[in-house]
Amino acid sequence: MLNKFKEWYRQNINDRKEQRINEALEFKNRIVEISGMKYFLGKGSMTDLPDIVKVDQAAYGSKVKWGPKRFKSGLKNQNDRFYLILRHADELVGFICIVISRKKSCCHIENLAIMPGFQKRGLGYFLVTTIIERAREMDLRRVVFTCRKSNDRSQSLVRDLGFVLVEEEPNYYDDGEAAVNYQLHLDQRNYLAASNFGR
Repeated sequence: MLNKFKEWYRQNINDRKEQRINEALEFKNRIVEISGMKYFLGKGSMTDLPDIVKVDQAAYGSKVKWGPKRFKSGLKNQNDRFYLILRHADELVGFICIVISRKKSCCHIENLAIMPGFQKRGLGYFLVTTIIERAREMDLRRVVFTCRKSNDRSQSLVRDLGFVLVEEEPNYYDDGEAAVNYQLHLDQRNYLAASNFGR
């Protein structure tokens, strides 16, 4: 009898967690204000593909992480991938891509890019903190962030938010550069300072 109750309880918990994840994936588009400017915040779709590629190339130049095929595959897979985009005056100026691992109870930020003319205005900070709160809503245990070892700006941003460096992966990128993985445990509340919005 006790074993049946344990099984029922575990299944009930898993069902509720799956429901929270599905609800969080149903992101409602809205207008947001960041550092005094208004932006459209929405869930990325296939129609955003050309603009996402354009932002990625503008932000990283020859060091782009992915090609159009990878972005297309991610935008098609709505079950465990999630793109958030920011538009200003109909121009896509930033995006963030996450992958959800239900088994590991983890949200992995795979890509974050901001148009050069919109950097240092708090957009990256806003997108990362939005994902952290979304991961909490999903009842996930941690958020992982991956970027190039040379990407000092992104590393500084996530460290300010409480992420800790956990590993370095040599030769991760096509050009041989290493990647660094940062991790944020969500079991402790991290209060996010508005003063960092200038990053």
